[in-house]
This record gives sequence, structure tokens and C-alpha cells, in this order.
Amino acid sequence: MLEKLFRKMFLLGAMWNFIGGVAAIFLTDWAFRRQGLVPPFPGNYYYSWIALFMTFGIGYFMVYRDMYGNKNIVILGIIGKLAFAGIFICYMTKYWGLIPHIFLIGVIGDLIFVLLYSMFLLYAKISGK
Repeated sequence: MLEKLFRKMFLLGAMWNFIGGVAAIFLTDWAFRRQGLVPPFPGNYYYSWIALFMTFGIGYFMVYRDMYGNKNIVILGIIGKLAFAGIFICYMTKYWGLIPHIFLIGVIGDLIFVLLYSMFLLYAKISGK
């Protein structure tokens, strides 16, 4: 039963990254202008970041297909999500009002996935898988 839940979680994690990436691409102008800001220009850093987290989505889909054979992707995902959230929170605090608050959805979501992915690794270790 837990295995089915974890499998669905990784599919949800993949979709989280894919949908978030597509939303970030198409809603960038709206999100920034809503805060009275200009979207990043040139966009190479911003869109490279989006490409990176969409690539992580591919990794989570790989874990969905073979959870125990891809545990190292889960570890990288935890590290990546913690690094993203930590850096984002630091800069958002430092530059309050200059970063669209809508991006906190991604930060909070990623921290939830860190917890869930950690629970999977603990389950895999305890169950000897």
C-alpha cells in the first residue's frame, strides 16, 4: 500500500516540476508585472533555471517508473529542492518586495516534497529495498 502511495507521489512530483515549468514560462510576464517588476532580461538565467527544474521532473518520472533503482535521483532531488528553497528564501527576505510572492508556491511545494521524498528513503532503508 505504501509503495503505491510513494509511486503516485513521484508521478505527482514529476508533474509538479513540469506544470511549474510550463506555468513559469507562460506566466512570467504576468507574475512580474503584477508586482510592478520587469521580467528578467536577458532571460538566460531565468529560463536556464526553468530548464533545470523541468529536467528534475524527468528524474522524478524515472523514479516513478523504478523507485528502488533510482534512489540516487531522490537524493539529488532533496538536495536540489533544499538548495533552491534556502537560496530563494534568503534572497526573498533580503529583497522583500522585489521578488513576486507567487513564487513562494514553488518554495513551499518543494519543501513539502523534500519531506515526502525523505520519508520514501527512510521507508526504502527500513524495508531493505
